[in-house]
Amino acid sequence: MAEITITTGIEDLQKVFDKVKRVYYHTEQNIDLATLTTLAMELPILEDQFNYDSGAASVSSIKLTTGQKWAGYVTAGDPDCSMQVASLASSLSDIFLNQKGTAVTMTGTIGGKTITGQGYSTETKKVLGSLILASEDGTQLIALPNVEMYSNMVIPSGSPAYFNVQILPKANTDGADIILLNGAA
Repeated sequence: MAEITITTGIEDLQKVFDKVKRVYYHTEQNIDLATLTTLAMELPILEDQFNYDSGAASVSSIKLTTGQKWAGYVTAGDPDCSMQVASLASSLSDIFLNQKGTAVTMTGTIGGKTITGQGYSTETKKVLGSLILASEDGTQLIALPNVEMYSNMVIPSGSPAYFNVQILPKANTDGADIILLNGAA
């Protein structure tokens, strides 16, 4: 008998996205990764608080009373994608909250410090853009080229305040809602 040849060995498949290390945000949707030269910012994500699950499909089958399976159909699952952004810097607050009123500068000081800020509405805000995820070892990127994000502010007891951001990946102009990129050696 002839020996079966394995054309792709397991060592050829060692492309593991080990862990999300950095998350970059761009204000534009449908970015062209081939010509990308700038990103709006790196988001400060709480440790182990980036989650991406594209949603498991629901599979149903058509069965006869005899037990025979004649057909099957699939319903796409809902994605479960989220991140917790741990900064109230004005540049992030302006992205994830709706600005209300004019900027405030207190005439009095507290502890010798002048206090300034901006008012915001805590209503859920829809944010559009793109996300790029970098692996911990830096060899791989995952791009979400067209996302809708919905944010709300969370101020938990005993922990820093953060923005809870739900992410809805959408298809870009090419029909891709996720792009996997590998670094060249």
